[in-house]
Amino acid sequence: MNEQTQSASAPKKERNLYISYIKGAAIIGVVLIHVTNWSNVPLSWPARIIESVLHASVLLFVLAAGSVVFVAYERKSFREQVKRTLYRGGQLLFVYYLYSLVKLLVYNFSTEPFYEQFTKIGTLTASNILSFRSFTVPITVLITYPFLLVLSPLLLLLSKKVRRSEWIILAAAIGLFLVDYYTGIQSLASPFIKFIYANGFVLFPIALWLVPFAFGFFLAQVGFEKQRRWILLVGIASTIFYGAQLFLGHQSISLDDYEFPLAPYFTAFGLLTLGLLLYAFRPLEKMRQKWVRGSLAAIRLLGDNTLNIYVYQWVVIDLTIWIFYPLTGLIWLTVPAYLAAFLYAKRKKFIEYYHHQTETAKALGAEIL
Repeated sequence: MNEQTQSASAPKKERNLYISYIKGAAIIGVVLIHVTNWSNVPLSWPARIIESVLHASVLLFVLAAGSVVFVAYERKSFREQVKRTLYRGGQLLFVYYLYSLVKLLVYNFSTEPFYEQFTKIGTLTASNILSFRSFTVPITVLITYPFLLVLSPLLLLLSKKVRRSEWIILAAAIGLFLVDYYTGIQSLASPFIKFIYANGFVLFPIALWLVPFAFGFFLAQVGFEKQRRWILLVGIASTIFYGAQLFLGHQSISLDDYEFPLAPYFTAFGLLTLGLLLYAFRPLEKMRQKWVRGSLAAIRLLGDNTLNIYVYQWVVIDLTIWIFYPLTGLIWLTVPAYLAAFLYAKRKKFIEYYHHQTETAKALGAEIL
């Protein structure tokens, strides 16, 4: 999540910043979802629609993680790729276990009714947390991501050794998508199948989320912005296809109803969102207004620090609810305050990114003169 660090040295015209943009947009969307859901503030119907759409950020979050793997490790040896992805995966599992077990020991779970699903049946225990059968904090993406990282060296080896590997990886992602949803494999009783599809486990189902992860890897190979037309067209067509099926079947088309477990409609809408963002960022890069450059620099900075932000925003949410319960709405103040403090602490890097955005705007502006 945090592997890609964009340098702020003299920019090159051909430099691709789209992964940082997508990661930044995704983490902003994820934080907004968490603040909205955990503040228990009533939402008007327009706000409820916006909140539902924001859930596409979760798919972008995982998709961008696949892209980062390619960017961060493509030029390293296979041995180094295995070493680094295992180390990174171990880091994430350590963070997850440390946070979860410390919270289990010290937290007053009566302040968060959400956890009654575990406390009422007595499953909120260390053994269940260690075996991924319950959790004390909803950061279970940190469990799934290490398993995706373990598979990453195979994708990297394929990309290095096989011609046209990007299309093979795309075909594999599509094939896995079809297996996931059209073969009935998820209902098999095999312990392995149950684990990778999270039947009885509090995971992002590994086999389902591997599809957007692999697609993100593919996009990093071929270039996000180069494929934005096809991404948008596929996103529109697939969203209409799966959305129409739900609508005609008198089912909800609210996006958050199809996130856990990941459903085709959610994936399709995520691709649509990605396509729209790619089209939005291109003209923004050409604009020279200070507020636009500052906004893009902030998005990049947030995108290049997603792991820290993801974990610490949960710390802020938990502490706010614990200390000020029942005034849960205060997280609308404390979480933005944390983000503002983060940007201030990173102000030197922000200034570097800001100047980089200025040069990028000049270079791109020259293209259309």
